[in-house]
Amino acid sequence: MNQDIVPADKNLRKKFFIFLGLSVIAVLIVVPYFNGYLEQIKQAFKENPEVAFKKSMFVLKATLSFVSLLLVMTGIYLMVLARRTLRSGQYPPPGMRVIRDTWLRTGTQAKVSAISLIVISCILIVLAFFFLCWPYAFETTVSKKKSSDTKRNISEKERGVIELKEKGGETK
Repeated sequence: MNQDIVPADKNLRKKFFIFLGLSVIAVLIVVPYFNGYLEQIKQAFKENPEVAFKKSMFVLKATLSFVSLLLVMTGIYLMVLARRTLRSGQYPPPGMRVIRDTWLRTGTQAKVSAISLIVISCILIVLAFFFLCWPYAFETTVSKKKSSDTKRNISEKERGVIELKEKGGETK
């Protein structure tokens, strides 16, 4: 029965929880500065909406680029893990350290695990490319909408004057 379980690596578990704790601390430190910057953008929006829009798009692009990087890295890791699982015919593959005692899956169970990892990694990579492309598409859509709104924002009086001139009428 002990041969069917991959024992946990206590040192890896310790490193994992230290990394997780440091990541949480880093997020707790960064979030107030990020919120402060967003408040500055809100204040700038009242004074100059175009500059505020550009700043907010920069924040969106930078944030989603970072998320995309993490998603691609995770997707690549899962793809490599799936490949190793398919080659060895077992999950976790030989030499892989785990943070908790893990049942060894062989044969069909290992193939199902590998295929699941491939599907998940493909989904993560597609999401990463979506997160990279979406801000640029959003920015161009909003820019087109702004230009059409600017054309429509001619005052009623100016519109009347333009229509009169086009018809050959006189203006006062």
